[in-house]
Amino acid sequence: MDRDALLKAHGLAHRSIADALAPTEFARSLAGADNYPHLSFGEIYATTGIIGLRLGEKAKDLVGQPVVIKGFMAPPLVDEGDFFVMTRAPVVTCPFCDFGASWPDDIVLTQLEKPSGFVEPFQGIEVVGVLDLGAKHDPRTGAMRLVRLHEASWRIVPKR
Repeated sequence: MDRDALLKAHGLAHRSIADALAPTEFARSLAGADNYPHLSFGEIYATTGIIGLRLGEKAKDLVGQPVVIKGFMAPPLVDEGDFFVMTRAPVVTCPFCDFGASWPDDIVLTQLEKPSGFVEPFQGIEVVGVLDLGAKHDPRTGAMRLVRLHEASWRIVPKR
């Protein structure tokens, strides 16, 4: 099955980012992002896997501050919404849609400043938002997550 057929089979034929928000809106919402600390997934999650998750010291030091994280959008349930799950690597199958699929352990629940359209899971993104850590249940999403970004905005990372 080719990539487009796979995306369509999982309901991932979403509107393009150009349909969701104009580029000037992204620039305005991400103004100053170059001045914020950048966190990699390896700095957020110091360990993952069989011994569990442990948060990194750099991430702990930045709680409550705006940060920038690069990653990928996991396939959402709807074409537009006010949150998404960010992953270290592309996730093709929506775990909400396929009971045989599961989320990776090291994800970031991204709560958007304003509703947005989404991009396909192979497209790299850069997100800026206020970092929040610690296991908490989010009543809007029903999710229990360890890492969250609040008041977030995102933009596509140009392919090089």
